[in-house]
Amino acid sequence: MFYHSIKKKIRGWKRHKRKIGTWKQNFINLDMDAIREYNRDYSKLWIHPFYAIPRLNPPTWYNRLLLEAMIDVYLDWFEKMKNENQDFYLKIWLYEPNFINSQVVVAYKDFFNFYDNTFDKHTKEKAFPIEKYATLKDKLDLFNWEPHINANIYHLRDLEEDIQDGIRTEEEVRDIINQSYKTEEIELNSYEEEIIYKVNVGDVWVGSLKNN
Repeated sequence: MFYHSIKKKIRGWKRHKRKIGTWKQNFINLDMDAIREYNRDYSKLWIHPFYAIPRLNPPTWYNRLLLEAMIDVYLDWFEKMKNENQDFYLKIWLYEPNFINSQVVVAYKDFFNFYDNTFDKHTKEKAFPIEKYATLKDKLDLFNWEPHINANIYHLRDLEEDIQDGIRTEEEVRDIINQSYKTEEIELNSYEEEIIYKVNVGDVWVGSLKNN
């Protein structure tokens, strides 16, 4: 997935700001019947023209408004899930620098551990970028923020096919392999394994309410 910062002028920012309110209203009322049936839900930032192909990263001031709306959604979901009287997974996934990929995620019952291995943790300490969201400091301080790696994952078999099909050169594939921070063997089925390469393309700050 490609991401671009906004270089060209986007018009109609008042209209785009209103879209944040619409997004919040669409997601803040968690459908409890659906989550009891499917045991998980999420709210991505499906806001045009940012959540598109290619993705566009909004300016920081707009991201602050989005993050504030996400926190409000999280807090409302938290109260609803608390009433279920069962353990639940409820997190904000805050992507940096690819903010538009951020989302609120909830799961419980059969899917309680479903997201445990979604991201690799950073092995070194990182400081949360509070300076970017200073106007939200009081709300952000309600959360624990754990730094994880946003990884692009490449399958060796796909890379080899890309070379054969002329999509990538051998040098480009070598660059991907050399840039990877981790190589893993995964089991496709009982008799077949696959090698994957993980390339660090940014951070994911996984936020959860303190004392939860």
